[in-house]
Formats: sequence, C-alpha cells, structure tokens
Amino acid sequence: MQLELKPANKLIYKLRLTPQMRLAINLLQMPLVKLKEFVEKQVEENPLLNLENIKPPKEVNYDFTSEEDQNYKESLITKPATLQDHLLSQLQLLADSDDVREIGELIIGNINDDGYFECPIEDIKSESRKITQSEVEKVLSLVQTFDPIGIGARDLRECLLLQLRSKGSDNSLAYQIVDKYLPDLQNKRYNYIAKKLKVPVEKIKEAIKEIANLEPKPGRSFSTERPVYLIPDAIVRKNKDGYELIPNDWELPRITLNEKYKRMLKQKDTPEDAKVYLNERLNAARSLINAISKRRETIRQVTQTIVSIQNGFLENGATDFKPMTLEQIAKRIGKHKSTVCRAVTGKYLQTPQGIFELRSFLSSRVKQENGNFLSSKAIKSRTKNLIENENKEKPLTDEEIVDLFKKDGVSVARRTVAKYRDQLKILSSKTRCK
Repeated sequence: MQLELKPANKLIYKLRLTPQMRLAINLLQMPLVKLKEFVEKQVEENPLLNLENIKPPKEVNYDFTSEEDQNYKESLITKPATLQDHLLSQLQLLADSDDVREIGELIIGNINDDGYFECPIEDIKSESRKITQSEVEKVLSLVQTFDPIGIGARDLRECLLLQLRSKGSDNSLAYQIVDKYLPDLQNKRYNYIAKKLKVPVEKIKEAIKEIANLEPKPGRSFSTERPVYLIPDAIVRKNKDGYELIPNDWELPRITLNEKYKRMLKQKDTPEDAKVYLNERLNAARSLINAISKRRETIRQVTQTIVSIQNGFLENGATDFKPMTLEQIAKRIGKHKSTVCRAVTGKYLQTPQGIFELRSFLSSRVKQENGNFLSSKAIKSRTKNLIENENKEKPLTDEEIVDLFKKDGVSVARRTVAKYRDQLKILSSKTRCK
C-alpha cells in the first residue's frame, strides 16, 4: 500500500499490485487446462521446481473403461466458446445496470475476430438517443478489462498498452516505447528511440523482448473449431450425510521445491552469481506455489458456497434452482466481487445433474407472495415444463403461463415469460398450434 501526501492535507491510499498479487490474479482466472499448461512450462524453465503427479482418490473413477464411463468422457467434449460468447458472459456478470449491459452488447457486437473494437464511438452513440459518448467510453473501458487482456482496443498501440498496464508495467521503458514510438519500433529505428528516451540501445532491446511477448491479436485464440475437454475443478458426490465436495487436485500436477538447489544456496563454495540466480528462481517458485494454493482455496470456498445454496438443484434439478449472485457469494466468503467473478469464469463443477460452469449457477431472482425468492433459472425451467406438458391442440399463451405462475404465488410479467420462451427457442402459442 503506497501512502501519498497531497497539498490539501488529505491522505490518499493508492493500492499498487505486487508481482505476487498479479500472479495470483492471473492464475485464478485461468481455466484448469490452461493452468496445467502454464505450470508445466514454469517447471521446465525453473530448476527450483519439481513436478509430482498425484492419483485421484478411489471414489473418483477416471479410467473411462466401461461404456458408462466412455459416455461420460464424451459428455466432457464441447465446442469452444466464441469470442463474443466469452465476452458477453463476462458482461452479464459485471454490468451493474441494464444501460451498461445494452451498451456493452453493442460494443462486443463490433469487436472483430482479432479482438479489436472497429466501430467509431459515435456510431454506438447513434444507436439510441439515451446513450451519451461518455457512457460509451466508460463501458468500453469496462470491456477492456475483460479476458483476454487487450480486448476491445481500437488499434495495436492501445492493445499493447492495455496488456502492459495489466502487468503493472505502465511506468516501464516498454510502455514508453509503445506509447510514443510504436511506428519507429515497427521500422526498427532502435538508435532513434534510444536517443529520444536517453537510454542505451541495449536497454531498448531488452524492453523490445517484453513487448514481443505481448499478444497483438488477443481474440485469435477463440478462432479454433477444435473440440475442447471440460475438466471439472471440483466434483460433488452424494453420500449418506448429504453432498460432499471433492476438489479436483489430481488434474493439476503438484509442484514442490527442489531441495538439492536449495542446499546449494547455503553452501559456501557456490559461486555468487549462481546464488543470485538460484535465489531469484527460489522466490519465483515460492510465489507460484503460493498463488496456486490461493487459487485452490478460493475455488474451494466458491464451490462450497454454491453446493450449500443449490442443494435443491443437486437433488431435483433446475426447477429447484435458487437465486444466487456474485455479491452473495462474495459476502459469504469474504472476497471482493471481482475475485469471485474470476473464480466462476471458465471453471466447472461436476454434479449429479451434469457438468456446469460455475457462473451458470448465478441468476437473478423474483419475489414470491410468501416473501421467498425464486431464481430466474427456476422460472425458465418451469416455463419449459409447462409448455412441454400443454395441450398440443390448445397451446398455452404467455398470459396463461403468467396466470399459472400467479396461482403458485409467483408474480411474473408477460414480457418476462416471452423473453424466457425466446431464450428457450420455443415458438409462440399461435405458431405452436397444430
């Protein structure tokens, strides 16, 4: 925490993220498959790390030898989400009003496959008389915080600056080069840049290495059509006492410190430059181990909260889905809303009802006459059930569905029923009539 004293004698606290904090944030938002790849790469590059594979507990069968297991394995295969899907799901979690959601959807609809926002702000503003330019710019800034980092930039310069900012490198030489001398960098005018920034050319070349590791097309990782395996981060199993949560720790290789190199640090005959290198690698190894531990604990807390709230869903399915929000989970586990958002995105829970992304357990709520709340997902599920069991010769109108809900003490607007019906891709009563 950095403390600054301003002329008005006000103390202003400015939080600056440490490299360890940034690592923890980055690992938390990684899906399990990407985290596994990241850890394996770190082990290859850091001699202070050892890799240990662990076996799943006996109660979890991952052999996939029986026909039932083969069917389960096939159920884990899914088409990868599109870039738009990925961005819209983050918008649904982080938009704090319908206006922000509406503007965000317009912005995301104008982001190309490479991840760039290719529409003038004035064009977004012209979509509605209510929207102001400052509102569009504010929502664009929100979208630019989404994963993947660099998304929503209007040009290459902004894309690279967003990535450097996210790494805490906004005061770095690399940031200055991208900010002021990107055309010169592209033309390899290194001596000119060095002269302008009054630094040695060697420093410029070091900064260029950092820039070269940035992603100029942050959206392209979503262009693939290859199938993706959904690996659950945790598994819910029913036992005699209810439901138990089993963290999927065996999918991620366990890493430990290499004792041999640790001992070398303490030996007097180890060269000083080797000690400096080993000490740097040791600190990086410890940071990685701590960040993985924090990720594991946060996801455990989030999934445990979901299981405790959604007991009815685990038992009976979508009709007993309870309303649950990011704020509700954050309050229960004592974490910030943004932390919970990272924890539920791209993470999966295997349940008796199937495998679900954690964020799919979030939903808005409708108040019933008895004062209790019903989740929007439960209402959607009941709407589907009512239509599936209707008289096919006299299909239920949206108004009749509203009346049926009212008999159960649930007040739902007709336009809400119509919206859910559209989302379920169910035709209107007139079109359904045989």
